[in-house]
Amino acid sequence: MKGTITLKNNASATIRMLQNDDEERLFHYFNLLSAESKSRFGPHLFNRDTVRYIVNEPAGDIYRYVALDEQQEIVAYMLIKKGMLEGEQYRLRQNNVAFEEGLFCTFAPSVADAWQSSGLGSVMYQVIETDIRQNTPYRFIILWGGVQATNAKAIGFYQKQGFQQIGSFWYDGKDNHDMIKNLY
Repeated sequence: MKGTITLKNNASATIRMLQNDDEERLFHYFNLLSAESKSRFGPHLFNRDTVRYIVNEPAGDIYRYVALDEQQEIVAYMLIKKGMLEGEQYRLRQNNVAFEEGLFCTFAPSVADAWQSSGLGSVMYQVIETDIRQNTPYRFIILWGGVQATNAKAIGFYQKQGFQQIGSFWYDGKDNHDMIKNLY
């Protein structure tokens, strides 16, 4: 899966799967994220050891997508995990949402601060969703760790993509929302 897209500001980006030779690019991307952006992305740390692990881990339960700008720098990084984390499963049960785990995947996006509100996140999400629809059995996407209730920009993004709030929970002293999208 690879494709070049043109955004509303006429910038272009190439969307593809993360590759083994992306270690420096990904480390640079993580270092450029603001403290606020880092605080809103929870699947992993942003240090060198984590990056090395990410790019060298064999394909498995997590699909890693990136968008690169015209200079071949990573400007967005998004994850799709097969199934759900235990916390998501527990919260779905608490909110009386029936689920068959094999039909769910978990989504975690991040977009470079300078590229936020450019349309990149929406276009990249649509590419990923198309890939999921065509190549997996998943029928539902749930947010990885939810979304912070104070992150109105992200909540608006998810709603625009068709996600619906199904519950709320406290984590690390913050109010969060679980959101889910039915793909069919």
